[in-house]
Amino acid sequence: MNVLHLSGYGVKIKVDHMRPKSGLVVINGREDDREESIQSFRPRKIPYDSIIIDGHSGYISLQAFHWLSKNKIPVFILNFDGSLISSILPPMPVKADLRAAQLDASRNPEMKFKIAYELVKAKIQRAHDVLKWLAERYDIEDKVRRVKKESLDLSRAKTIKDIRIIEGRVALRYWQAIQSVIPETFDFQGRITKKHQYNASDPVNLTLNYAYGVLEGECRRAINTVGLEPSVGFLHDFADYQTKQSLVYDLQEPFRWIGEVATIQAFESGLLDMKDFYFLGDDYRYHFGAEAKRKFLEMLKDRFNSPVQYKGKMWQWDAIILNKVQELSRFLIGKSKSIDFKEPAPSLERTDSLDIRRHILDLGQKQAAELGIGRSTLHYLRKNAGSDKSFRVCKKVAKKIVLLRQ
Repeated sequence: MNVLHLSGYGVKIKVDHMRPKSGLVVINGREDDREESIQSFRPRKIPYDSIIIDGHSGYISLQAFHWLSKNKIPVFILNFDGSLISSILPPMPVKADLRAAQLDASRNPEMKFKIAYELVKAKIQRAHDVLKWLAERYDIEDKVRRVKKESLDLSRAKTIKDIRIIEGRVALRYWQAIQSVIPETFDFQGRITKKHQYNASDPVNLTLNYAYGVLEGECRRAINTVGLEPSVGFLHDFADYQTKQSLVYDLQEPFRWIGEVATIQAFESGLLDMKDFYFLGDDYRYHFGAEAKRKFLEMLKDRFNSPVQYKGKMWQWDAIILNKVQELSRFLIGKSKSIDFKEPAPSLERTDSLDIRRHILDLGQKQAAELGIGRSTLHYLRKNAGSDKSFRVCKKVAKKIVLLRQ
């Protein structure tokens, strides 16, 4: 993933010098203390694979639409709260046989159940992975056991309604566990109540929404590339009242963890704090500060671009999303007998676990010297180990510290 992020007042995308250069000119808007900035790209030489705009003032010329389409660059327009307002995608390949197979599968109870089951199975497994990662740093074993207990019921599901009920119960326990590790300062009370979603009523939910908005764009792009119908899903039925296209919503489920881990990391590390959010006073929903939004998007991009081994080679997660959509299409047309969204599993490691922190605090100067850790570095490590903030230790050093203390 390499996203060009545009925001502020006066965002413009146009094409200049049509005959001699046909360069795409991108003007980033004014925001806070930032003046507008200008970039220019020649055809087929733009380094970005998508554009995200969350400004509310500016324009895109018709020629720019043409230029972006020919260069296969999608544009996603987000609201301040991360919800996707609109998307401009390259032309979708016409694959009548694939779409017909997709429609047939959506009407086939057995096929529909199979796909929905695998989607939720993968989502629940990622929830376990995230909680295991959190449990290295926080005392949440009791909450982890509750999630595991609820998850066992999935194997007994007989209908898609059963799957949705079990998914909801697991999600409730999952968000209770995450809520327990988020400082009370941020007033995070979970993702949903009996009446309504929390939306952007607290900084953590706003950040999650923004991450999900970026993920939605990636899923839309993958579906568009393969040629599936975005409105025909399997876990989420299409309905005239639903704002999200069903298949797009389906395919977000196994990958929501990407935005959740990035959000937790952002608040753990202090990258985001209360000073980075504000109310406008009209609808009492939080807004991102401009610089904080840019920093979080960089962290989210790093998470999307983290490597994972799959099918004998290294992938990045945006490529995995596309690959899973391709695997789904092969399953629908009968070229594959099975479908699996659970693999590959992410590598979620942390060098600030409770064990590492304890070992660092117990580490003497002589032992540190044996590891090649100087006095100033040891002081820095001890300071971090005694704080509530997350921090990084070189993997080799962390491994040596643990082995030395054993």
